[in-house]
Amino acid sequence: MIGEGFRVERAIEIAAHPDRVWDALVDEPSAWWGAPYLLLDGPSTIDLPLRAGEPVVEHLGDASALWGVVTLCAPGRSLAWRGQQGMGSNAVGEVRVDLELVPGGTRVRVLHDAVLLWGEGTEELRRAYDDGWADLLARLRALVETGARHGAAGRNAPVAAPSAR
Repeated sequence: MIGEGFRVERAIEIAAHPDRVWDALVDEPSAWWGAPYLLLDGPSTIDLPLRAGEPVVEHLGDASALWGVVTLCAPGRSLAWRGQQGMGSNAVGEVRVDLELVPGGTRVRVLHDAVLLWGEGTEELRRAYDDGWADLLARLRALVETGARHGAAGRNAPVAAPSAR
């Protein structure tokens, strides 16, 4: 029997053209994606491929961890991947990141849908991923707007979370 699911929806505006935001999102994920949102213990790197069917993988030396598999790539507009998303073997989900040109820059929206295949704790998991996506989006904004690297390839520190949802 499949358990409960959840949806996290977060959005943030970044003062840059979608092309720059896209480049930071897919070419520099280790500059904004970092601890505590990693599966491997150490300064790992993240590969966000641009073809459906290719794996989203975290690397640390000879070790690797699978986050999911790309399900959608529309360069400059949308990227989605499906898998365990670091939620453990009892869960599966899909993350979709959409970019939209808005006055003054780019609106970045993350939708994270997930379902627990068994067990409990859906609300706690939803809250944790909601907070995590707020932090990661703030790190992405800091990278694009100021060059600050808060991911595994930089300070690996959180920044002030955005208030927009």
